Amino acid sequence: MEHKFIYLLKPILRVLVFIFYMFLWAIPVGLLTQLNIFKFPTESLSGFFFGEISFALMAIGALLMIFQTYPTRNFESVFVVKTNVLPAFLKGTAIGLALILACTALMYINGNVVFLPTKIELDSIFAYLVFFIFVGISEELVFRTFPLVVFAERYKLWFSIFINGLLFGLIHFSNPSFSVFSMINITLCGILFALVTLQKRNIWWSVGIHFGWNFCQGTLLGFKVSGINTPGLMVTRPIGDVTFSGGSFGIEGSVICTFVLILYLVWLIRKSKIEPLEEVFVEYDLSRER
Repeated sequence: MEHKFIYLLKPILRVLVFIFYMFLWAIPVGLLTQLNIFKFPTESLSGFFFGEISFALMAIGALLMIFQTYPTRNFESVFVVKTNVLPAFLKGTAIGLALILACTALMYINGNVVFLPTKIELDSIFAYLVFFIFVGISEELVFRTFPLVVFAERYKLWFSIFINGLLFGLIHFSNPSFSVFSMINITLCGILFALVTLQKRNIWWSVGIHFGWNFCQGTLLGFKVSGINTPGLMVTRPIGDVTFSGGSFGIEGSVICTFVLILYLVWLIRKSKIEPLEEVFVEYDLSRER
């Protein structure tokens, strides 16, 4: 009989296998970069595009290898569904837009932000729209597919969602002007994405929220996106206490963002329950320990 410790450890080992496969797919990407086959100016949109497309391909490649390692797994079982893609994406986008607009309205009323006019070409708006779609797809494929599923199948749902969000926050640690509130808010975003994915069993909802959140704060309103500059329809200047304005990190560095996210998460949890996930295979019966 399998030991209880091994039973509880296996999801972590499976996620490590997924990460290892990601690294394997990163090797050819790294070679292309080292050989200067693709050259991009520093912090250019083309370079960002290459990075996000590469990240998405690494995630897809790792998932395909996972499906070979664990034959009971497939895209459907990790929430990458083929049905209801566009409606789920658009509804998620509306949620992301609404959340950012709520944060912005409160920051404006509190006197923590001013908007200045600027000029941006129409093709730049479209380019960033596509770019932020790829950001949403790549990061959601990495975090809200296999790693979320194997944790949620075996551990408590609240623990799985929290860990997923925490890891999502930690990967932004090296972003410019990262702060305590940046960590809290990006972790809360990861928790939101994980919660919605588990509720809907459809990753395109979280991709949409992720896209709407980034595109609205960056391209539409002119905030920095997680500390990174993006051209927008206007220029946003933070005012006053950085705790409320977010400073040079943007909306995600503000306690106002924390308030809005927590409020929405509480409403979402009260509104919809998550049905427990059934494991594709059962290797250990905990009732034998009782």
